[in-house]
Amino acid sequence: MTTLTIASLAAGGDGVGRDDGGRVTFVPRTAPGDRVQVRVVHATASFARAELVEVVAPGPARVAPACPHVARGCGGCQWQHVARAEQLAAKQAIVAGALRKLAGLRIHPIADPAPPLGWRRRARFHVERGRAGLYELGGRRTVPIDRCPQLEPALDAAYAAVRAAAPPDGELAIAIAHDGRVAVATEQAWRGAARLVGVAGIVGVLAGDARHGEPVLEIEPGLWGGPWDFAQASAAGNAALIAQVRAALGRGPGRLLELHAGAGNFTRGFAADGWDVTPSDAVSPARPPPRFHAAAARDALARLAGPWDAIALDPPRTGAAEAIDGLVRAAPATIVYVSCDPATLARDAAQLTGHVATDAWPLDVMPQTAHVEVVMRLQRA
Repeated sequence: MTTLTIASLAAGGDGVGRDDGGRVTFVPRTAPGDRVQVRVVHATASFARAELVEVVAPGPARVAPACPHVARGCGGCQWQHVARAEQLAAKQAIVAGALRKLAGLRIHPIADPAPPLGWRRRARFHVERGRAGLYELGGRRTVPIDRCPQLEPALDAAYAAVRAAAPPDGELAIAIAHDGRVAVATEQAWRGAARLVGVAGIVGVLAGDARHGEPVLEIEPGLWGGPWDFAQASAAGNAALIAQVRAALGRGPGRLLELHAGAGNFTRGFAADGWDVTPSDAVSPARPPPRFHAAAARDALARLAGPWDAIALDPPRTGAAEAIDGLVRAAPATIVYVSCDPATLARDAAQLTGHVATDAWPLDVMPQTAHVEVVMRLQRA
């Protein structure tokens, strides 16, 4: 056993402290200021990972989780035990630390647009032996979940109805649209799927290859998707993210190439701001936005004729390494890069030679978790 004091929170959600020898130790479910007893489960010369055995003395940032499933090991939220103000401060520090080598960059104060609970409009669960739930923290055991306080209340009610209907084992996805309509999807065929249509706001179910009702929703006006499709999890968080991206880019006119456009989440605002926008993504969405091109980012940069006054991109967590050369060759006046991983954002921004990162805006669109979104503006040098 080792006793240590937690000093900060890491990007993945763990608390960080140092043992008696000064070695950095990562401990899940801890908060800054906690004095804890831990058991080391993995160690190297430079760092260790440990599991929490006991909170000897709670720090000022520790609070009681709002959800009882946290105590049962649910891994859906990393930070329900951390005070909201400390969550925001930690995310600000994580972003600042990741982007510290970008000279001259102004990092703005973190935005907090979403409510602390009840913000999720889409979610995925796991069904094991007929019981729906979420994986335990750091493992693959499914913790049964009857209700989830992170879901929008109407979506939580629909989830309870789905769970009571004994969905098949495997992945389960559920989403709610701006008008309250709900869609559900399961990996496997499901005899009871059709009976769910009309229950608790559910208008469509995808059960394996079978389709019942209408499972493609208008998540927001002009933005369509099904339960398996990506969309920002918080409606309020997404509205703030869109507003910040539009502000970072500024108004048109001009020719704008949008990479990783998905179903057109940002496309709608760009068009409204007067940009002549060409959206692209590797996979066509259920209802593509106007002038959509199905192409990976690197291929879109090579195939679509420029010049481009601006380029906007919102790549996955792994970043846009494959598109960096094309972005440099395109040499737009402005690049707006949206990222859910400050580390890959820092890596890619440093490689965009010919451009200078001027501003970064962090947004906490997923409270109680370690996730953070960052909008960065880069200008041609």
